[in-house]
Amino acid sequence: MEIKSTADALSFLYSLSLNQSTFRFRGQANISWTLQPYIYRYQDFKRYQTVDYERNLLLAKPPHANPPLTHTNFDLEWLMVCQHYGVPTRLLDWTADILIALFFACSSEKELNADGAIFICNQNDYPMFAAYNQSAMETQELAFLSTNIVNPRLRMQSGCFMIWGHSPLDEESKESYDLWQYHENQCDSHYLEKICIPKSAKKNILQQLRGIYAITNKSVYLQSGYLERMFAQGFETLKENAHLMTLYRTDADCLSEKEEKKARSMFRIECRNMIGECVSLRKM
Repeated sequence: MEIKSTADALSFLYSLSLNQSTFRFRGQANISWTLQPYIYRYQDFKRYQTVDYERNLLLAKPPHANPPLTHTNFDLEWLMVCQHYGVPTRLLDWTADILIALFFACSSEKELNADGAIFICNQNDYPMFAAYNQSAMETQELAFLSTNIVNPRLRMQSGCFMIWGHSPLDEESKESYDLWQYHENQCDSHYLEKICIPKSAKKNILQQLRGIYAITNKSVYLQSGYLERMFAQGFETLKENAHLMTLYRTDADCLSEKEEKKARSMFRIECRNMIGECVSLRKM
């Protein structure tokens, strides 16, 4: 099956269910990309490096709720905010709106010459995570987040998240996994489908989304919104600083002299290459 128009997407939605409140959708600009959070695809990090990267993000979390940016002191709200501003996390974005997923499958200018894809799953097939008062570092299982915490982008995108556990699927694995591997490991009948968006249809779909449904870069990303004006650059700096700190502690030899000097200034004690390659999170 292929989706070549907004009408195709909505026809598929109605054939799936007239009561589709528990189905979730994810659009990806390249059909070959896997279903895995950004942090596991970022800078070729090993899993133990992703754990350290997340630690650096959490160290930057405001000590108290800071409306309108954050409304709680929960680790997971901070990670959700980071995710929406392009900082790698263990969260994977989904949406309850198939047209928003269609936009993400078509809108990347770098991938206009590649087929896109929409993924569909049923949220009811997965555990629901609700222990927000726990440290995010303790999270070990894949789950959908059950939350009332909504920031402006999340609201505009009808968004929700899956969170990956830090641990691998089994004792033989050192690294993390994608959603297809998770399903194979679980040996269950969870619903997961991938539908192709032909590259030849992307521009026409974007025109339909803009002209009929007012779905554009500006509406989806709130490019002129208050939070974007006030905080977007700060999150870009956080992303880079967390990257340098992780490499300094795990693989400092790959840093340039300038990068290493900057990274060292972020620590109170000398910790160059302090963390060697780790297999088990629980041993860290």
